[in-house]
Amino acid sequence: MIRQTLTELVAFLKNPRPMIAEGLNADGAIQRWLVLAVVQIGGLGLVVMPLMLGWQKLFGLPSPNAFEGLSPLALWGGAVLLAPVLEELFFRGWMSGRPATLATMALVMVELPLYAAFGRGNPLVGGAILLATVIVGAVLWYRLDARRTVPGWFVRSFPWLFHTMTALFALLHVFNYPKVSLIVLPMVLPQYFSGLMFGHMRVRLGLLAAILNHIASNAIMLTLAQLSA
Repeated sequence: MIRQTLTELVAFLKNPRPMIAEGLNADGAIQRWLVLAVVQIGGLGLVVMPLMLGWQKLFGLPSPNAFEGLSPLALWGGAVLLAPVLEELFFRGWMSGRPATLATMALVMVELPLYAAFGRGNPLVGGAILLATVIVGAVLWYRLDARRTVPGWFVRSFPWLFHTMTALFALLHVFNYPKVSLIVLPMVLPQYFSGLMFGHMRVRLGLLAAILNHIASNAIMLTLAQLSA
């Protein structure tokens, strides 16, 4: 099981492709999840984080301040529970290639710039944009949910889409730092590595598996950070 799981991981990262996720109820799925979670968390803690911390020390970079000033309850609720769920839904929820999922993702990608341009700071307009998004999204899901065929363009574009969204997932974490610059880019290597692992797990085992891995990873890393503070 371990060798097969690692072989599948390497093959996927070399050539990402969509597949029907087997879910955590399939035979051997829990064991496969455990292997991938150990690789992700172990690789993060033993290899990727030391590299990042070495870069941080070399250039005297500050630590991330995304959750600075939050109470322990808010910190754990935001970083360990809320963030993994929302990030997996947005960055990897579309990876099934189902028409309903792709249409919903396209809707969100249209809604976000509209909200940023017209809704932020204007509760009435912002609320209207969000309400319209929910209504249109519900209609799209209802009409497309029965369709299971993955579009051909999605299969052909999947490697590019996968790596682009993984890079975007990592790059957005640059804004956790007080000053954004090119020298800060290597500081998001942990998110890039984790994004690759979460992506494979999402495609192979399903969205819930990726969310659980993300939660476990954040919980362990936050615990270690607090213990070393």
